[in-house]
Amino acid sequence: MNLYDICIVGAGVVGCAIARELGRRRWDRPLRIIVLERNQAAGLETSGRNSGVLHSGIHENPHSLKARLAHEGSALAVSYATERGIPLLNTGMIIAVAWEDIRRGLWKEASSLRRLWFNAWKTGTRVTFVTASRLRTWEPNLHACCGIVIPSVSVIDPQAFVQSLKADAEETGSVFAFNHPVTGIQDDGRAYTLTTDRQTIHATCLINAAGLHSDHIANLALHSENYTIRPLRGEYYEVVPPEKRALVRRLIYPALPPLATGKGIHFSPRPDGRLFIGPNAVPVTDKLDYTSNKTPPGLFIEAARKFLPVLEEQDLRWAYAGIRPCVVAGDGDKHDFIVSTDRAEPPLVNLVGIESPGLSASLALARHVVDLPCIQQRFRL
Repeated sequence: MNLYDICIVGAGVVGCAIARELGRRRWDRPLRIIVLERNQAAGLETSGRNSGVLHSGIHENPHSLKARLAHEGSALAVSYATERGIPLLNTGMIIAVAWEDIRRGLWKEASSLRRLWFNAWKTGTRVTFVTASRLRTWEPNLHACCGIVIPSVSVIDPQAFVQSLKADAEETGSVFAFNHPVTGIQDDGRAYTLTTDRQTIHATCLINAAGLHSDHIANLALHSENYTIRPLRGEYYEVVPPEKRALVRRLIYPALPPLATGKGIHFSPRPDGRLFIGPNAVPVTDKLDYTSNKTPPGLFIEAARKFLPVLEEQDLRWAYAGIRPCVVAGDGDKHDFIVSTDRAEPPLVNLVGIESPGLSASLALARHVVDLPCIQQRFRL
């Protein structure tokens, strides 16, 4: 029989980080850990299809798990990347208000800087308010009337990050089983039996880190419809001409009203020297629909030219899309991360709605999960 202490479903950045964290702790005995993944490799869905930004957390409610874990996790990720030689770009982030928005009377965008400043103060994040003239000294081609700068923000190579976490987990004994979509989950009060089309797994603890499919896995385990993911697709275009790509060196985000969806279409430089614009936020019904009905580049140019007027539509090339596993609260607002011990015996931990800033939060989120009482009591540090 395939007997394990812990089964983690999902080999995205969070699942790999949890497996790594479990392997790093000192338990009474070595734990037998398996990670089941429906795809052929780790990090092929949300974890590898994003901007790679290690967010500070100031875009989130300062009392939320998202804010706390992003603030802690981004610092851990920068240290980790530096130690492991993972590509990392220390750009800092500018959250700017465009002159065009002020001329159009969109003062909510300017007032949102006050909210972000307050969030930064609550989370202990260092930020600086800058005027137009100061912005020009940092980004000479940027057209903006003011903004705030978060110097600690970096951009990581997300795929390299995931692969390194996976390798760490394997070094401490975790087993990864790819091409293993879970089709059934049963429990007998002592352990879980997970069925895939290749094998049957028995584990005394189940951690659901299945990202886009976390609602399906949770509902299989609970035999009820407790969770629903509302997928949002974010598309990216690449700035192709080298002379245009060199015009922006930092992350440039727009200031947005408090109830805006996502963080806005932004300039997204990468460690390899490329420059992208995105993402937007498009509701989709298919969790794996990355390409149908692509948003034309005009929408991206409209958002980008407020800050960089020299950009033209022919400068952009479709790059890729990612899909965020959002959970919508009853008031229509996006939900905080859900980390729920839905069954204490045998332990069942569901991680649902781990969207942005999930990449940033992953290492801190792994610590948070492993520190849960159900895990500690079961395996007794």
